[in-house]
Amino acid sequence: MISSSFCYRVGIAGAGAFAEFLAGALAPLPSFHLAAVAGRTDAKRQRVIDAYLRRKPQAGDVCEYHQAEELIADPHVDIVILTTPPHLHTPLARQALEEGKHVLLEKPGALAARELQANLELADRQNRALAVNLVLRYHPLAEAVKQLVRHAFMGAVDYASLHNAAHRVAKGHWFWEEQQSGGIFIEHGVHFFEVGRDWFGEAAEAQGFALTDPDGTRPRVGATVIHEQGGRRIPVHYYHGFTMNPAAPESTHWDVHTTRGRITLDGWIPMQLSVSGLVSTDEAASMDALLDAIPKQPSAHAIEQVRQAADRLLPSVPPSDAPRIPYERTVTLSDRHGWYEAIAQARFLDFCRLIENPNERGLVTLQDAIADLALAEACTAAETSSSAR
Repeated sequence: MISSSFCYRVGIAGAGAFAEFLAGALAPLPSFHLAAVAGRTDAKRQRVIDAYLRRKPQAGDVCEYHQAEELIADPHVDIVILTTPPHLHTPLARQALEEGKHVLLEKPGALAARELQANLELADRQNRALAVNLVLRYHPLAEAVKQLVRHAFMGAVDYASLHNAAHRVAKGHWFWEEQQSGGIFIEHGVHFFEVGRDWFGEAAEAQGFALTDPDGTRPRVGATVIHEQGGRRIPVHYYHGFTMNPAAPESTHWDVHTTRGRITLDGWIPMQLSVSGLVSTDEAASMDALLDAIPKQPSAHAIEQVRQAADRLLPSVPPSDAPRIPYERTVTLSDRHGWYEAIAQARFLDFCRLIENPNERGLVTLQDAIADLALAEACTAAETSSSAR
């Protein structure tokens, strides 16, 4: 994942907390120049600009717009990053593509997979890059899990689960208006469906549920998805609950069970990977080599080191009668904010590669984002019927 050799003039449309984070996170990249911000209030726009200038103080003036449409029409903007509420993603992306801009969408990218597909076809006609800001696969711990699963060092995966307990979003926020957000699976769950599809294969079946609170919101949702990989069917349960008191710690936890062990990954931004099971001495050596390659310091190029280590491993072999020994290993990272910035940078650099090389697919493709959104829609449709019974 090489760095871009160009500097792009970027406009961020939507001046909320994530836009503020993104402006600061991308500022150190030579390829990123914040040219414009669109937001409803002066204060919100200023917070985004300040986050950028703290990291790049000599960058110069940033244009300000009240409306996203005004920013999109600015001829000095090369890339539009859309961080608006999800129901605006489709029309604003369409306008930006028609204006000849490259577009990086905050997830989910649309409220329906068919809308995202239509904008993909428009991007192809316009010869412009279009991507969704799904970042978790750019994290080295997520890549390490993928390699552990792919090489089947502890046997095939039998079952997995994702538990995501988050702070409750304030009453009245657009998050609770499903016509604007799409609901939890569409607005939020696509991040984890992208990881699940990468680790376990495409979804063959999906069934969801939602629990409705007295105020009419549905803050707890779950789904069981049957993934298929290499002819093996893997049930994976996904749970999201936006119910936590703001003073309580949030938690995100993946649990992957194999025929001879277990893999756990902790953190919305993953910070700890634990592996335990029965392995041969050769398998133990390969697992050590893979886990030793995980960088300890945040880097936008971190997954390259994990992939290079995986490429050096011996090919997976069928189970043998070789003696097996207990194996247990934990990798813990620090600097959560630094890692969050690093994976945001990696996603942006990958997007720049799409602009510079039309034949480049990128790590997370728009076809991936469409599949994630289609799965989220299937789980949302199922949860709606389930909650009504």
